[in-house]
Formats: sequence, C-alpha cells, structure tokens
Amino acid sequence: MSNHKLQHNLWDFPWGYVESFFIYTGLLITGFLMELFFPLKTSTGIVFPYNFGILITLVLLICILYIFFKKQLFVKWLGSAYAAIISIGFMVFMVMLMGIFPQIKSDSAIVQALGLNSITTHWAFLLILLVFLISLGLITLKRILNFSVQNIGFILNHLGLFIALSTGILGAGDTQRLNLELEEGKPNYIAYNNKTKETVTLDFAIYLKDFIVDEFQPKLAFVNNEEGQILHNDGKNLYLINKGEKYIFNDYDIEITNYLKSSGRIGDHYQQVDDLGAPPSAFLTLKNTKTNKITTGWISSGSFLYQYESLKIDDNISVLMTIPEVKKYTSEVSILQKDGSRLETTIEVNKPFNFKGYKIYQLSYNEDMGKWSNTSVLELVKDPWLPYVYIGVFMMLFGAIYMFWVGNQIKKSEKNDLD
Repeated sequence: MSNHKLQHNLWDFPWGYVESFFIYTGLLITGFLMELFFPLKTSTGIVFPYNFGILITLVLLICILYIFFKKQLFVKWLGSAYAAIISIGFMVFMVMLMGIFPQIKSDSAIVQALGLNSITTHWAFLLILLVFLISLGLITLKRILNFSVQNIGFILNHLGLFIALSTGILGAGDTQRLNLELEEGKPNYIAYNNKTKETVTLDFAIYLKDFIVDEFQPKLAFVNNEEGQILHNDGKNLYLINKGEKYIFNDYDIEITNYLKSSGRIGDHYQQVDDLGAPPSAFLTLKNTKTNKITTGWISSGSFLYQYESLKIDDNISVLMTIPEVKKYTSEVSILQKDGSRLETTIEVNKPFNFKGYKIYQLSYNEDMGKWSNTSVLELVKDPWLPYVYIGVFMMLFGAIYMFWVGNQIKKSEKNDLD
C-alpha cells in the first residue's frame, strides 16, 4: 500500500486559516484605500429608518445566500469556522486601533487621512464587520434549520452575538446625548448636542424649582509660608473642622473654638449670616507647647464673593481652611408637558430619571458659584436600540449557562455508565 501524504495547496478548497487571513487582509487594505479616497463624512452614524432597512437587508441577504447559494465555494467559506475565527481577530485589531488612537479630531494629517481617529465609521471596520456578521448569520442559520436540543446553547450564543453587534452598531446613529441648561425659576425645552453643537427642541420642558448642593465639612490644612505646600504630620495633612475638636500638629495644640457654617466678617470677627456667597469660618486657638505662646484668630475658605482668610502662626507656617468638598448635588424639577400636565421629581448624580425614552442625568452646575449656584445642567440620553442589545447579551448569557448545564449532564451520564 502506498503511503503518501495528501498536500493542501493554497486556495484549494476548503479554505482554511491562511486563505481566510489573506481575504480579510484584502478587506482591510480595501477599507483603508476607500477611507483615504472616499472617507465617510458622517461622525454620528446612520439614523432610523435607514439603519433598520440595512438590518433587514442584511438578514434577507444571509437567508438568500444560505437558501440559494450555499453550495458556492465563497458562501461555504463564509459559513465556516475559519472565516468566523479570523474575522474575530481582525475585529480585535480594529478595536485595538481605537484604543491606540484617541477617537477625536487629530492634529496629525496622517491619522486624519487614514481615519484612525474615527474607527467606528471607518470603511475597513465596516467591511470586516459586515463579512463577520454574514459569516455569523450563516453559521447560526444553519444550526437553526438543523435544530436539535444539543444546538440550543450554540444558537443562543451566536444569535445573541449577532443581535447585540448588529443593533449596537446600526443603532449608534439614533443615540441622542443632549445637554439641557436650567436656571432656577425658568423652564427650558431647548437642549443642545455637545458633539454636533446642534440645538434640539424637546416636546416637553423642564422647570428648575431648586438646585441643592450638599457639602462635607471643611478641613484644616497647614501650609509652608514660602512654598505654599501643605505640610504633613505623621502622614496626616487635613483635619476635620468641628466646634470643640482638638488636634496636635508638631509643637502646637489646636482647638477649634467656634465654627460657623455660613458667615460674614463684621469688624474683627465673623458672624452667622445666610447671605448669598457667605462662606464657612472657624475661630482657632493654638498653643505652642515649647514656648506656651497662644495664637488665636479666624480662618475662612472664602467663596466666589469673599476672599479666603488664613492664620499665620509663625514665620514658617500658616493654617487655612480648605474649600468644602461636594457630597452630592440635586435638582428639584417639574417636567411640563404639552397637555398641561406636570410631573414633579428630583434628579441626583448617578440616579437618572426615565421619561419618554430619555434617561435624565444630573450632569453639572456652576462650579464657580459652588453651593450657591442657581443653574443646573442635565444630560438627556436616549438609545432606542439599547433594549435589543441587552436582549442579545442575555441570550449569550443563557446560552453559556445552558451549555455549562448540558456539559455537566453529559459528564454525570458518562460517570453513571462507568459505574
């Protein structure tokens, strides 16, 4: 019997990893050439109903290829594991480019010309993604049409990935991320898109009743008079300010004799006032444990209206009050609709409010005015395709759980057979 090895020449069918690599490399080069000479001008993506039409067309194309052309060599390759695996590698490569090059306008002419700063709308990315989705769709459709219980996990995984990727990419153009600037006592329904700088007229208005900033207690800090650097005392450099608190810093015993949360200077002392911009203040008593010298005085963090005030305790050191850190900030608002109805709600950081498909987030405020700010900036985010992305993700999760469960059942069955 002759015993010779069968040799597989390049481009002999079935095509394997090498041929798949060359095909996707050709797509990559074609995409970069198209980006160089015919760049996609849009940075926002395709919007409804065009993206929905593309999705339907893609699904129909996959069905037509499988039903009428599944015996063609190229379609056979598209439905192979080789095509899918190599395409994943090229997708990862494109994602790596996104991480290497910031996806913003670049000062580099080469980066700008090659589209490396706009990968999600890059011809190479879109071509590779298209072929990957077709390959994934063909593999999934084959399993669906040849359904068996053992295929449930595979189908959920692959169909879920197809749904999550296709809806996530195609739905990006319908995502709205708007800023709405509010001023206390005034309703506003004109938002603006930070990315495109376009204004958007909402079909509802938001009225800011009150903007509230909660702050932490201010802290004491000791600074070098010459360099202005904060000094450390056994690793500690900030001390919480509360009336009656006592601290030791180097050779000084410090007592916070008085603390006013909102105050104004009147003559040689501070007094409790509730005026706009009235900052916190504290009266300190410091005793030098070596010389028994006692130093007293007021300190204040200041505000947008008032200067800060520090206390010099010797030639080298002064003590000051830090600006209070923000604990949280909230907007108490009324949402006004065209039918005259009014919805009262409070919007906090990391606690968005859902309304008419928008997630309304507390974004920012006038930080120069601090807790006295009478303006608030809300962010309104709408992503109508996001539920379908979640559906795809959960399908992949259930598929993985099912395959894990089936694998355990098979192992238990094999063990029982051995016993």
